[in-house]
Amino acid sequence: MLLNAHCRRSAGTTITLTATLAAIGLGMVGCASPGPPRAPSLYLPAAPAELTAERRGNIVELRFNLPQRTTDHLPLRPEAITAQLCRSVDPGACLPIAGFAPQAFPPTTNGHATTAILRDTLPSALTSGPPHLLSYRVQLSNARGHTAGYSDAVYTLTGAAPQAVEDLAARGSRLGIVLSWNPAADDRTQITLRREDLSPKPPALVKPATNAPRAKSTIPTATRTQNSDDTNVIWLGIATPDTDTPEAATPTVPGVLLDTSALAGTSYRYTAERRHTVQIGGRTLEMLSDASTTVLFTLHDIYPPPPPTDLSAASFASTTGSPNLEVDLIWQPVDDPGLAGYNIYRQPLDAAGAPTAPIIRLNKSPVRLPAFHDELPAPASRYAYKVSSVDTNNNESAPATTTLELPTP
Repeated sequence: MLLNAHCRRSAGTTITLTATLAAIGLGMVGCASPGPPRAPSLYLPAAPAELTAERRGNIVELRFNLPQRTTDHLPLRPEAITAQLCRSVDPGACLPIAGFAPQAFPPTTNGHATTAILRDTLPSALTSGPPHLLSYRVQLSNARGHTAGYSDAVYTLTGAAPQAVEDLAARGSRLGIVLSWNPAADDRTQITLRREDLSPKPPALVKPATNAPRAKSTIPTATRTQNSDDTNVIWLGIATPDTDTPEAATPTVPGVLLDTSALAGTSYRYTAERRHTVQIGGRTLEMLSDASTTVLFTLHDIYPPPPPTDLSAASFASTTGSPNLEVDLIWQPVDDPGLAGYNIYRQPLDAAGAPTAPIIRLNKSPVRLPAFHDELPAPASRYAYKVSSVDTNNNESAPATTTLELPTP
């Protein structure tokens, strides 16, 4: 009754009240409505994450992270996921690979991404001739065989793979570990080497290397090209010369590489491979050779520093009134980070150059400067002087030698 009376007061009042009631009614309906029903989830695995393809020799290895959620963003049921592959040569269709059995992977339950690996051995028709674009797609299925279809494509190459690196060998040097191999006749590929540290040490116990190069070597120096997921593994390599860049450093010794970052007392495992890069279909792709045979090597600190050069000796009468002659020796200094100093040796000779007494060392501890003053106790007709460099581990170089002819009295 009251509502009817109030609504009859005026048309404007009636319209306002009606709109207000309508808004309230709509609000009540909206709050109470459950919305449109959703279809039950099929629990289809989402697309594989971080899918990659790498061709090594005649095998293509595909890696991807197994999904942990469905295509509708629900957690996957704890069940195995089955992976299938299709392969296509551009511009053909992606077809299931004959003889490739679907592979099942266990469920991921720890919340961390699990990497899955699939390997496809290429038929002979795809491992010869010029390179062509080769693509792969991966299809993931749940335990009931349901799938959301194939993933986006990843690409690699057909054609002949690079020749495997042969005769890989390692030897030690003052500069580091020298790696060598048999170079190919027309080697336009990039050589990379995998180095694994077999005796890793805590950072606080790692002694800085004293075998850093002193000057530019004729041996190409290895550079770190990429890190590995394994903290004990690094990749070393040297790129092919860039003919478009005049200042590019061209290796002067083919088939040789110097690892200056190797530490003394550490055991390493090396393998080598060739990488061939091709630009095709608007993409830059590479294929790798099979890995070389394995080489094990431990660098020991047994290599002496370089010997001094330009050793000269000059004699003169004593400035103190002594009858003995005095001799000044000078030489070019040795530039080596592990240098401790120099040892100086003297031996008397007869007129024919034959020793008349044993050779003796004149210094008790290494001489730091590239010069030495000697006083002859009993002059002979001539003396042989030898100067060697020595490092902090008492590794001594070959000597520089000079003969001092004394004036006839």
